[in-house]
Parts: sequence; C-alpha cells; structure tokens
Amino acid sequence: MDTDALNRRLRSAAPSPTVRRLVLTEADYLLFEAIRRHGPLPSHYLYELTKHARRDRSHLQNRLTEFYNGDANHPYLTRPPRQFASFKARYQHLVYDLAPRARQVLAERATKALCTPKRSDEFVHQLMQACVAASIELTAPANGLRYISRNEILSHPSCPATTQQAANPMAIPTHGFGGRSTLIPDDLFGLEYPGQGYRFFALEIDRGTESIERKDPGQTAFGRKVDGYLHILKQRVYRDHWGIRNLHVITVTTNTTHARNILDYVRRRNEPEYARRFGMVCEPCFGANWEVPNGVLTNLLEAPWATPGDTRRLFSGET
Repeated sequence: MDTDALNRRLRSAAPSPTVRRLVLTEADYLLFEAIRRHGPLPSHYLYELTKHARRDRSHLQNRLTEFYNGDANHPYLTRPPRQFASFKARYQHLVYDLAPRARQVLAERATKALCTPKRSDEFVHQLMQACVAASIELTAPANGLRYISRNEILSHPSCPATTQQAANPMAIPTHGFGGRSTLIPDDLFGLEYPGQGYRFFALEIDRGTESIERKDPGQTAFGRKVDGYLHILKQRVYRDHWGIRNLHVITVTTNTTHARNILDYVRRRNEPEYARRFGMVCEPCFGANWEVPNGVLTNLLEAPWATPGDTRRLFSGET
C-alpha cells in the first residue's frame, strides 16, 4: 500500500480491495447515474446529488472509497489522475468517474442513456462542465424551477427518431462552423418554469484555450462556434433536430477579458434579435491554476449574466 511519511494512504494510490464482494443498493445506482449524467464529479457534489438516499456524508465517503478500491471483480469508480496535478490536490475534494464495471451495471439495468459518447476533451474541461451542469441541477429547485437533463430532452416524443438513433444525438447540423457540418455543445439542458413554460440551453465551456478568431479555417476558434449557433438560431434548426421550441447559448469561461471579447464578437455579427440569446459568466476557479470548487456554484442561476446588450438574470424567465 502506498503511504506518505505519516503512514497515511496516498489519495493517488492504486486501488487495493479490502472487501470480498460489493453489493449494490438503489442509492449506489443513483450515484453512478449522477456521474453518467454530468461527468467526473467531486465527492461533495455527489453527496448533494444523492443525500436523500444516504444516511450521512460519512456513509457516502466510505462507499466512494469502497467503489474506488473495488472487490475481486475490479472497482466501480476511478479517481482521474489529472486531478492530482492541481496545486491544491492534497486538500481538495476527490473527483470520481465511472469505471467500466459501473457502466456495465448501468447497461444491465437497461437505464436509458441516449447520449453518453466517449469524450476526448481534457480532464479539467470535463470537470468544469460537470460542476457547472450539476450546480444548475442542484440550484434549480430552490429557485422554483425543474431541471431537465439532456437525456430527458433526447428521449422525449418531440425529439425525432432520427436524432435519437444517431451516433451522437447532440451533434446538430449547422453552417459557418469552420467548414464543419455539425456543432456539438458541451451539454444541453432545460428548465421548466411552472405555469410559464420551458427554456432550453446549449452549454459551452471555455477555459480561454481557444482564440476567438483565426485566419486558418482548419484551426479551432470560438468565433466559429458563435457563427454556427447564429445559423442554428436563425433557421431554428434546434426544433427539427432536438424537438425543442427555443434555445439559448450560454458560455462559462474563466476570465472577464475573454468573456468580454466573445460578447464583442457576437455584437459585431449585427444580429440583435439573436444576440440576446447568448449569455456569458465567469468562474475563475477553473483557470490556469485550477482547483476543485469548494461548494456548489449557486451563483450560476442566481447572479446576472452578461449578454451582448446588457446584464441580466438569464434564468429568471424574463424575455
């Protein structure tokens, strides 16, 4: 067993089974589903998402450790090694992701997962997206809203069968996206406003690693995503592809300068009718010296978002 100078087991140590057989409960399946729904998540987020099915936080912590170490048939969870590259890795909440065994048991339960494609984006990008989406899900009820996951959107009867049966239902047809024919948002979700209707959101995560504009069309540029989304909004492609009645494009980035430059790019497209569908907010903890957030990002729903025209509460239901 790998230990430190004080004989404490290292957080990054390889799995070492301590039980002969792990028996899963409904609370465990909820845990696995939460990770599959959002991506790799810190332990305190997993507690908030499943605490209604747990005795207390210690019970979940013990279960996470057991699932990481596994039994004679391998572990259920992993601790992505990239998290230990953080400057504060020794002191922050551990992040967990699904091991192949957990994905297999979810498949055996025939739980519907229309869109869980393999991901190639780097770990911090995945972590940021997962924390943002989970924070919105967790904060929605306190604001009188119901969170609608992408699986619910893609499994709804309004979503065309051709989309549901596609290799990646999230890939939506567009033009102007660097010569590509489809655009894939980092996430898709909706909010139900009781008695008022629904609003749907394509989520983009931007850690400032992409230039906004490039001369070479073969290189990645965030501005090309903006052009692609403008086409989707103007032609209402989201109705035909996902079966939803409206769409807003929200971007969470890591610094205000980059956010301002993106909004300036949207403004220069001179499409005021659709510019208000774009919203920006900054979450600096995922910047160059990134760290796992200390708590749920409640500000995402409750604080004002910047748009090309003004600053407003994007999720308030106001048009």
